[in-house]
Amino acid sequence: MQQLKTAVAVFCTACICAELVGQLLGDVRGRQCIKAAAGLYILVALFHALPGIRAGAAGFALPAVEAENFGTAGDAILRQAERELAGTLEEQILEQTGLAAELAVTLEQTEEGAGAAGVDVRLPAGAAASGREAVQSLLCEALGIGPEAIVWTEAEQGG
Repeated sequence: MQQLKTAVAVFCTACICAELVGQLLGDVRGRQCIKAAAGLYILVALFHALPGIRAGAAGFALPAVEAENFGTAGDAILRQAERELAGTLEEQILEQTGLAAELAVTLEQTEEGAGAAGVDVRLPAGAAASGREAVQSLLCEALGIGPEAIVWTEAEQGG
């Protein structure tokens, strides 16, 4: 493993030297030659280090992790869509009401596709009731949900 660390250090040093030579002399060929030589050196060092790496890795076992812990691709797409939808709605709320709301949209998979299950809304401290009503109206219209699917929290006042 020490040979591998040494090879990486030499390669990095050679790349830095190549860049300095290129900057000082404006010579592209010199830079390419130094990087090529450093690349060959690291390949030779890896070739010599591989038997040692294989021997050291024999006692090393990777942890067993089941794929279902990570969810499906559909779940990942749904989470990404939730984040993007929340960002778009936050921008619309800011434009239309002037309130900097923070949203956490929850989507659920249905037979027709994905639909909004609910939304958590955090409004700035001291937001007027009219602003809250405007945000509720916008969210209900945009997401096709009723007011009961909106959970309200108010940001704490900063001191």
